[in-house]
Amino acid sequence: MGDPDTFDPGGAFRAEVRDSQLLDPMPGLSALAESLGVPVEQVVHHALVRWSAAGSEALLASPPDMLVALREAADAGDATRVRGIVDALLAGWDARGADAPSA
Repeated sequence: MGDPDTFDPGGAFRAEVRDSQLLDPMPGLSALAESLGVPVEQVVHHALVRWSAAGSEALLASPPDMLVALREAADAGDATRVRGIVDALLAGWDARGADAPSA
């Protein structure tokens, strides 16, 4: 992925990840799973799927923070930050395909 500071300038997201460690989501997820009669692992999986798809839903509702940051970086002529944001947006998805040469 490259330099974390390019992907997360100022470390705001990394700070959120660190701070989230103070909370335990499992009691709520376990109660939900028990109420639904499904394994807690399935509820956790569902929550992660919904979270990872939230970017697509956000595109329909308002401009996502990542796209606003991308526009700001482009307007500032900060090619390194633009590349980092693009890398983050495409993380886990390779539109070029496995056989295509990288640009």
